[in-house]
Amino acid sequence: MQQLQRILLIAVLFLAVAAVSKSLASAATETIPVWLGSGVTFSALLISARWWWPATLAGAALAAAAWGVAAHGLGPLGAVAFAGVEVSSVAVGAWIATLGGRDPDSPAGAALFIIGALAGSVLGGALAVALWQWQRPDLNLLLEGGTWTLSTAVGTLLLTPVVTAFRGFRLRRSGGMPMNQFLGGAAAFAVFLVAVALVFIDHGQQRYGHVAATLAYLPMPFLLITAALWGPRGGALALLAGGLLIIGRTAAGGGPFAVDEGFHGEAVIEVQGFVTIWAAVMIAVRALSGERRQARDDAQAWRLRYERIMQAVGVASVEYDAVTGHATWSEGADRVLGADAAAIASLDEWLERIDPAERDLVQATWLQVAQGGARASEQSYTLRLEGGRSVRVRERLAGIRGADDAVEQVVGLLRLDNGDG
Repeated sequence: MQQLQRILLIAVLFLAVAAVSKSLASAATETIPVWLGSGVTFSALLISARWWWPATLAGAALAAAAWGVAAHGLGPLGAVAFAGVEVSSVAVGAWIATLGGRDPDSPAGAALFIIGALAGSVLGGALAVALWQWQRPDLNLLLEGGTWTLSTAVGTLLLTPVVTAFRGFRLRRSGGMPMNQFLGGAAAFAVFLVAVALVFIDHGQQRYGHVAATLAYLPMPFLLITAALWGPRGGALALLAGGLLIIGRTAAGGGPFAVDEGFHGEAVIEVQGFVTIWAAVMIAVRALSGERRQARDDAQAWRLRYERIMQAVGVASVEYDAVTGHATWSEGADRVLGADAAAIASLDEWLERIDPAERDLVQATWLQVAQGGARASEQSYTLRLEGGRSVRVRERLAGIRGADDAVEQVVGLLRLDNGDG
C-alpha cells in the first residue's frame, strides 16, 4: 500500500508541475522551455532510500506517459517511449548525484548533484532526438534535442534545491532569521524584480538600442545577494521564482535574448543556458556558505558546551602566549574567579596579584612550563583581589607545542581552593 501511495503521489506531483511549466512559458519547440517534471522525479530519488526508487520511477513513468498523450498527441507506443526517455535519463542523473551517499547541501554533494543533473539532461536530450525522429521527423531535431537537454537541466537545478532545503522542515515560533536579514533579502529581491521588469521587456532593442543584448546580467547579482541573505530555503525559493520569471519573459518574446535570433527558438535555448549556469553557481555558493555556516554553528555549540561544563565544575581556563605572556580567558571565568581577576590581561599583571611570599615560586614554575622544562605543573597560591579580598587558587599549567616542538602557549585551569585537595 505504501508503494502504491508513493506511485500516486509522484504521478500527481509530476503532472501538477508539468501543468505549471506549460502555463509559465511556451515556445515553438515540442519541448517546454523549463521542465519541472524532471525536477520532481530527481528530487524524490535524491532524498529517498533506494528501496523507494522503483515506486518513484513507476509514478513518474505513468505521469510522463499521460503527459505525452495529452500535451504532445503521442500514440500509445510513442507515449511509452516518451516516458522511457524521461525516467531513464533522470534515474541515471540521480544515481550519479547519490554516489557515496553525500549530503546534497555539502560541497561534494552539490558537485555530484550538478554533474548528475547535467549528465541526465544530456542523456535525455540525446534520446529525445531519436524519439522525435521517430514520432516527428519534420521537426528540427537538433533544436529539439538541445531544448530538451537545457529544459530538463534548468528545471532540475531550480526545483531540487527547494526540495532538499525544505526536507524535514517544521514551522517554529522562533529561531528564524533576524528581521534585518529578512528585510535585506526582501529589498534585494525587490530590486531583482524591478531589474527583470526593466531588462526583460518587449521590444527591448527599441528602448535600449545596441546595449539591450548586454543587459541580461544586470538582475542576477541581486538574486545572488537575496540567496545569500535568506539562506538555503529562502534562497532556493528566490532562485526558482527568478529563473521561471526570466525564462517565461524570454519565451514570451521579451528581453535581451530575443533581440536578434539566428533561428526561431534560439532565444529560448540561450536563456535556458543562462539560467542553468546561474543556478549551478548559486547552488555551489549555497553549498560553500552552508559548510561555513555549519562549521560556525558546530564551533559555537562546542564552545557553549565547554563553557557550561567548566562553570558546572567551577573551573576557569586561561591561555598565555609563551613569549609575551598575553592572557586570554575563557567565557565565564569571571563567575569562577571574580570579575577583577578575569579582567587581568597578562602574566605580569597576574603575578602582581599573587602573595609576595609565593610569587617567585609561581613565576619560576610558569617559566619552566613555558620553556619546555616541564610538561605540566600544579600548585596552589593566594591571589589578592581588589578591595583587599584574598582567595586561594589552585592552578594546573600545561604547555602546547608547535610544529618545531617549541612551546607556543601555556594553558591553565584554575579553581578556587577550598582545602579539599
